Amino acid sequence: MKEALVVVARAPRAGEVKTRLAAVLGAERTLGLYVCFLRDTFALMEAARDARPGLSLVLCHTPADAGEEFECVERGGSLMLAQRGDDFGARLQNCFADLFAAGYEAVVVMDADSPTLPVEHLLAAFDELRDERTVVLGPARDGGYYLIGLRRLHAVLFEDIHWGTETVLAETRERAQAAGLATRLLAEWYDVDTPAELAQLRQELNGGGASAGFTRAFLRGLEKEHG
Repeated sequence: MKEALVVVARAPRAGEVKTRLAAVLGAERTLGLYVCFLRDTFALMEAARDARPGLSLVLCHTPADAGEEFECVERGGSLMLAQRGDDFGARLQNCFADLFAAGYEAVVVMDADSPTLPVEHLLAAFDELRDERTVVLGPARDGGYYLIGLRRLHAVLFEDIHWGTETVLAETRERAQAAGLATRLLAEWYDVDTPAELAQLRQELNGGGASAGFTRAFLRGLEKEHG
């Protein structure tokens, strides 16, 4: 089976990424942190490919002309795919549509906001994609999801969702149920978008049990900078 693991990401531009964190760290430091998130995400994706030979890695980026701006990130031979659509739901839907049209039979799309996500969650997502009526979701603690996997495009999952709110996961599950789809939930994890979530990430990394080497080193550098 032809499989793709996709990360959706914005171009690394100061002042345009992680704006809630920028209010605390400043635009340039936040940009540096975001680049580390991307690097750790691709390291995670490469680990999934090592465990699942033949898996294709894809960066689905926005804006469409921003491909060269990701040269600062080691991407492990990933494919590049421009996002299409006027809102996040449309862009996510088109990401799946483009990859299915390219011949992929199982597609898992993740965000770049969870640098310490265990690779086992990604592998489980593909294992749970049993048929074309299955939707795999990775619940995030903020009420959204960090991952969605499909073997066939179901546009209803991306239409009229209140993106960026605490109801995204619940609304998506409701859409799936109404369409007669089977939903498989992975273990819960957390995105890092707010100062409180960044504090949680620091605590996890200081505990020594997580990976995310790039992010760990960056945050340690900030701590030394501030004494």
